[in-house]
Amino acid sequence: MKINEVTSPVSDKWFEQGSFKTFKKPNKEKYEIAQEPGTVQTLEGPVKYEAGHYIMTGPKGEQYPITPKKFNELKDDLGNGIASPKKIVKLAKLADHDGSVPTSWGETMHYTAGNDYIVKHGSNDYGVVKKDIFAQTYDTTGIK
Repeated sequence: MKINEVTSPVSDKWFEQGSFKTFKKPNKEKYEIAQEPGTVQTLEGPVKYEAGHYIMTGPKGEQYPITPKKFNELKDDLGNGIASPKKIVKLAKLADHDGSVPTSWGETMHYTAGNDYIVKHGSNDYGVVKKDIFAQTYDTTGIK
């Protein structure tokens, strides 16, 4: 076995044990709409975007892009470049191994054991959130 080889990759089955329900807190987030294609340096690495994508700014000033379709599914537009996450319950689990996951938007996100949460957006659709950012932006209270 090679060093850093993943022995238990993230899958829907991986979430069956040790995961918990969560949702994004209704924190206000700034956004800009990209006028041309580019790349933004996220906390998990570089992510490409197209013109028209929303460039969101998180609690530490970090940025990440989302498509207009995803923006409308996930955010409430409050106007003047401010949005708030819709309350959508998801599963999350603290990474118990190092690895990476492909995203639904075509990028690969890397994570490390004990430092990142894997959030399940849907079947075989995952994202990576740094532990400190997860604590600031996700809520687990009041979910049954």
